[in-house]
Amino acid sequence: MRVARVFGALGRAVERSVCHMAKIDVEGQLKARFAQPLAPAAARRIVIWNDPAGEFEDAFDGLAERGFDGAGATDTVMPAGEGFARPVRFVKAAEGGMFEVKRLISRGDVASDLLVYRQRARGDIEGDWLADVELFADHFQADFLSLLADELNAEDSTDVRAALEAMRAFFAAKDRVRRFSKCCPAPASGADVELGVLAALLDGASPDDATGGFVVRGYLRELLHNGGPAAFETFAKYGAGEALARWVQRITDFSGALDGATTFAELASHVLLSAASLSIPAAALAGLEGRISSQNAQYCLAVVKDWDRDARFSSEDLFEVCRRVEDECGLAARFAAAPLADIVECDVFPCINEAILATLFESFAQGADREADARTAVDRRCNLAWHARVACYFEALEAIADMHGFKAAHAQGFHEAQPARVWQAYTQDWWRMDALYRKLCRTAGACRTRGYENLEEPLRAAMQWAEGLYSNWFLAEANSCWAAAAQQQWLDCGHVEGVDCQRDFYWKVLPSCQGSAKTMVVIISDALRFEVGREVARTLEREKGGMVKLSSMQAAYPSVTEFGMAALLPRRGISLDFETGQVFADGRPTATTEQREAVLRTVRPHARALRADTYLEMPAAERKSLLKEAELVYLYHNVIDATGEKLATENSVFDACSDAVEDVCALAKRVCMDAPGARVAITADHGFLYTRHDLDECERVGKTDLPAADTVCGKRHLVVRADDAAEFAGGAGAGAGQAPFIRVGMDDVDGGRFVGFTPRGNVRIKRPGGTCRYVHGGVSLQELCVPLVTFWRVGARSKDFQDTRPATLRVLSPERRITNSLFTVNLIQEEPAVGKVLPCEYELCFADSSGNEVSNVEKAHADKTSDNPQQRVVKAKFTLKGSNFSAKEEYQLVARERQSGQIAWREPYRIEVSFAPLDFGF
Repeated sequence: MRVARVFGALGRAVERSVCHMAKIDVEGQLKARFAQPLAPAAARRIVIWNDPAGEFEDAFDGLAERGFDGAGATDTVMPAGEGFARPVRFVKAAEGGMFEVKRLISRGDVASDLLVYRQRARGDIEGDWLADVELFADHFQADFLSLLADELNAEDSTDVRAALEAMRAFFAAKDRVRRFSKCCPAPASGADVELGVLAALLDGASPDDATGGFVVRGYLRELLHNGGPAAFETFAKYGAGEALARWVQRITDFSGALDGATTFAELASHVLLSAASLSIPAAALAGLEGRISSQNAQYCLAVVKDWDRDARFSSEDLFEVCRRVEDECGLAARFAAAPLADIVECDVFPCINEAILATLFESFAQGADREADARTAVDRRCNLAWHARVACYFEALEAIADMHGFKAAHAQGFHEAQPARVWQAYTQDWWRMDALYRKLCRTAGACRTRGYENLEEPLRAAMQWAEGLYSNWFLAEANSCWAAAAQQQWLDCGHVEGVDCQRDFYWKVLPSCQGSAKTMVVIISDALRFEVGREVARTLEREKGGMVKLSSMQAAYPSVTEFGMAALLPRRGISLDFETGQVFADGRPTATTEQREAVLRTVRPHARALRADTYLEMPAAERKSLLKEAELVYLYHNVIDATGEKLATENSVFDACSDAVEDVCALAKRVCMDAPGARVAITADHGFLYTRHDLDECERVGKTDLPAADTVCGKRHLVVRADDAAEFAGGAGAGAGQAPFIRVGMDDVDGGRFVGFTPRGNVRIKRPGGTCRYVHGGVSLQELCVPLVTFWRVGARSKDFQDTRPATLRVLSPERRITNSLFTVNLIQEEPAVGKVLPCEYELCFADSSGNEVSNVEKAHADKTSDNPQQRVVKAKFTLKGSNFSAKEEYQLVARERQSGQIAWREPYRIEVSFAPLDFGF
């Protein structure tokens, strides 16, 4: 049993200085050792008294002269007596006489117990004549360092004792001893002691913190908050200043002073620039060579990466460190002038993101073709540090690049001649431009709250370019093609043939949606235009067991709520009160939810019509009962139109679209939970046009351009009596392609008593007050094309059941051998992240056979939706940690799902690195 555990008094001695060692009952402790029973088959006891500092030499000489309790000793041998079953010989093992001591122990006196006094640390047996005796003998030490080593569970070796002695002041308080033991529970070397003390002083809390990397980033944090002199004072106070300097230099190769006023700037720039030098060409860092250590660059990078991963280290602190170094070294201007290829792989400095974004935004604004560069930047930067801070800017850049790509793919314009073919082109392809414009406006709005002034003007300029592309090119040319193809059919019958009509919804379209289901729910979301409906369908497709069909319908003209809501109800005809603008279905009003329910009940006596929020507020039992009894339910949802129709919220209409997607999907899923087996049809009364820019005068039609006769007038439509239509000069027929208005027949309204007129292109009719950017009522594709999404669930036992699964990555390269400590692994996302294949974020790292990480951790997103496999390639860049790699051992590339933490796969590798960097405590 160790001395500190047998005698409580000795435990307290840990906190005493060496001058108090005389109070320790050395003789009593030694007597207790010799009084213990011998081990089986042992003939005698040998106790080695280790006293490296020679503090107890006089005490040993006294015992050798007088024996224990003054029993006497002849020629350093005390006879057997009370408490001593055998004689005790006192032997001083001094250098120069070790051969004689060895002979005495081995052959000279094999009957007596021996007390061997040595001024040598326990465990220091290299070149020791008594090495074999050290291994089987009992050991006794009573000095401060021995007791401290015992309490710390440390090896009692020369370098451990030297480290404990150097930092003796640190161990004078129990709380610091406890903190040390958390960081270093079993020190085996002087280096362990140093790292344990440094980690404890830097608020370390586990053995993982007793590393050189933790020390460097911890001290950088101290420098950030306290400055050099104040930060270093604590370490100097406890004798850890030299150890700190030694470890900082070993990890980073920084040899400057750690206690100066400029220490923070010098050390931080040294660490960060060295880390950055691994992924930035030397030419791009010319002039900064004095702040870069190529030899220790990998360890500097590990310091930065581990800071970013450790939740106890504030990312705000690291961000501030980076910002100060950027200012100190003028990096923002340097990187702004650098080629994209030089900086796109580096994720040390936040300003690299800003430099890339500003350059590309400005290039697009000037009309340059930077689409490929933008895609490279978006794909590579999304997995790197600091991306989250500017993610909205990268989303805006991606939208701009995609808009540029759409323009390039349709460089010849839009030339379909048949209206049904135009409709098909829009629903299959052209809608993407509307979705991209919406994405761009939303992300640009989010960017305004981020506070990056250096990106404000570049983004604004790129937005102006994109606005012109959308409004002046896409909307103008696509709808010009649409109008040219469809205007004769609009004139003849008011709709395009070969495309489902909203007015046929109840009698022709709805039965195909319902199929054999007993319960049918129709969700009508006001102004849910087609491209937003596609997002609804895509979201519902991701539901486990969810089945989705997507199609489209052409809204009734004029494309306003009054006519659209009436067209979706069962009726033979629609009529218009020209004085009030009210619309009737078979003579019944349709303006309110209650009135629409009354129309439904003319054909379905138990049918119901409710507002969506009313349905959701009902108790679950009541909802289930309603669906069972009604069999047909219309639920009305209004977020988009309610937002866009108000001047104060008009510019938030795209945010409302996203809210509508979330609301409608949640509502559809709730219905299918309340009534398993039910089918849900999701559609809209009309779409809308929205452009963010201020309208030019040429985009407005004033009073002088309108008919003198009475009209029902909106911002995008006019309805006049058929008798007055001939007097309207603007109402040219199919032959007048350049007339400002398109004439639309309304034979299905009151038997043809009215005629409609709508401005060409994006032109709005001037109206007092209200909105002008958000409009509807006309015949543009965006206004007329509404979605029809059919959703239902199937059980797990159904042959149609499809479970969701995460998008997966696999290693693309066949090579499974690593020969460099810096290397890149190419992976491919195996299938597009669409439908039941969900986007997934992975963490990748290399590990040894015990699961220990031997590289940095890289993020990889499997969220690509492209059908082109080349556009789903992901690159992950790794840096090996340490140097103890065996070519015979198998290592693994481990992919872990970041959200769940589950390991997705392991891929075996061999690491055969000839010149790996030394392992300095990582």
